[in-house]
Amino acid sequence: MQNKEQEIVEDIRRVAINLGKKPGDQFGKSEYLNNGARFSVYDIHDGGLSWEHHCPKAGFKTKATEEVPDEIYFDRFLKAQSALGGRFPKTSERKKFGLNFRKRRWPTLNAFIKEAASKGIVALPVSSKVEKVEEALKKDEQPQREAHKETFESSRPIPPIPERTRRKKWERTGIVGFPYAPQDESGVVALFSVLCAQGIIPWQILDLNSGKGIDAVCYDDRQHREIRVELKHTLSRSNWNHSIDSLDYVVCWENRWRDFPKPVKELKTLVRR
Repeated sequence: MQNKEQEIVEDIRRVAINLGKKPGDQFGKSEYLNNGARFSVYDIHDGGLSWEHHCPKAGFKTKATEEVPDEIYFDRFLKAQSALGGRFPKTSERKKFGLNFRKRRWPTLNAFIKEAASKGIVALPVSSKVEKVEEALKKDEQPQREAHKETFESSRPIPPIPERTRRKKWERTGIVGFPYAPQDESGVVALFSVLCAQGIIPWQILDLNSGKGIDAVCYDDRQHREIRVELKHTLSRSNWNHSIDSLDYVVCWENRWRDFPKPVKELKTLVRR
């Protein structure tokens, strides 16, 4: 067993035991990823392996089959293309490169390749047939581009600063519906909601918590899993009061803790882009 594989198995065992699991109990991949996992879904599926491979080695039973994320298939496709000297794998080579996805997901390998091309993951080869495919893809993307353009180039005027206010800073965001930068955590919650609704942040908000605990539970459209998000106006060491293992991301207006051990989305940087 390779070193990394052994480390993944040991980490699965660690998380399961912390959750009160006993050897032989069922343990799901989402349970592992959402409870302080050291390894990502990419690590689990690296080298064509899977949760069904690692979990039994850690001494636990897998739950119902959990689908491989789209990103893993796209990553495998790129590796296959590299191994094949730049050409696309054939249908007969799907199993060899771990591209044996179900038909309800992509009915054919060509359908999978078209979606990868539409996302900009691969470039289709130039041919008369492919040009038609690319033309069709562009037509599909056009409504999305127009909607995106309307969001940022709306004719709605920027409202004036209120006459009666104690605020001194009124930095513009350029975001329709939230034209001025947030001044506190509630403003971050509002701006975060707008950005999620517009698809600028590819998450959907499932639950917001106004009491103690992690502020939000979201669904990551790209990773296809639930994530726990802490919201802060300013992220710094001095105002941190949570267990880092209890969350997946921090969303803040300004990040003053650059080596924070979990991923951080700084809205100030995001809106400037």
